[in-house]
Amino acid sequence: MYTIVKLMTLALLFSLQSLVAQDTGDLTVRFENVKETKGELYVGIFEKDNFLRQPTIGKMVKVDTNGSEVTFEGVAYGSYAISVFHDLNGNKTMDRESDGMPSEPWAMSGSVDPNQYPTWDGAKFELNSKKQEFLLEF
Repeated sequence: MYTIVKLMTLALLFSLQSLVAQDTGDLTVRFENVKETKGELYVGIFEKDNFLRQPTIGKMVKVDTNGSEVTFEGVAYGSYAISVFHDLNGNKTMDRESDGMPSEPWAMSGSVDPNQYPTWDGAKFELNSKKQEFLLEF
């Protein structure tokens, strides 16, 4: 009898878990003013705990003369920041000057000053709809 009650309780818990499944949305990022058509764009979606270290989700996008875009599907609702750099020389790394400033074009969500180190509060946004778009300019 105890085993049957235990199994029924577990079945109920699993069914409740599926009812409270996290909402997700599709996040499309479009890029404008990409100056050169060579190389790739490396796009990272970051959460607060990994901001500008290791993206939660990342994709590489070929540069297109008509503009480039990328869609991340099924992203859980929450707070994120987008960072992208244009890898002009194909080394898959954002190159930097001797003072630490990027030597390759980059863009970020939010209201980040390009002459200062980006902050989470300046770059974050809320994903809270089924479809959300961002336009990032270089």
